[in-house]
Amino acid sequence: MDKLTKGLFGITVTVTVIGVVCIMSLVMKLSDEEDKTAGLIGQINQQNAARQDDRVGAVEKQMKDVLAQQQVENDKRIAELREEMKSASSDAANDLKAVKAERAQLSETIAKTIRKKKESEELTPLQKKIREAPAIGKVIAVKEGLGFVVINAGSSKGIEEGSRFNIRRDKFIVAEVEINEVVDADNSIGNIDSSKQPPGISIRKGDEVIGHPIF
Repeated sequence: MDKLTKGLFGITVTVTVIGVVCIMSLVMKLSDEEDKTAGLIGQINQQNAARQDDRVGAVEKQMKDVLAQQQVENDKRIAELREEMKSASSDAANDLKAVKAERAQLSETIAKTIRKKKESEELTPLQKKIREAPAIGKVIAVKEGLGFVVINAGSSKGIEEGSRFNIRRDKFIVAEVEINEVVDADNSIGNIDSSKQPPGISIRKGDEVIGHPIF
């Protein structure tokens, strides 16, 4: 092999070695870049995952806040409804009580009317006159042992000394009195006429004073 050929061969080998070295260097650089790229991609993925987690966490927190607020509003509305139901129940109970009271009063009024009607049908003409006579006043004190009564009617009702009045209890005349003294506008003292008093009958506080005579 001549010198030229050797030189060319040497150059070829050198160039080949340099090329291989360059290729290997490039391959290593490419591998490094790929590693860097993979690392960057991993970091990006991690950041994206973290951001996704943050977004999910934010959404979850927002949902929890909304649900908590809704729960508060629901609890408030339930409490209001309970109060409304309690009030309505109380009103209904009061209304029912009032209705029962009105019904009882009405029943009592009807019963009294029926009794009065029945009694009225059974009364004699004189008893009807006694019962229907307008009351002037009532006996407010009885001193039967001393022979007098006090009535709550006086000069304001035209009562004068010497006037006579009947004492009524229901449909009966239980006594006659003669006014002995007009005390004032609202009170008088009347002497009991024992000769007109039915045997065994006593004047009571609350007996009514009516005119005399009634027939």
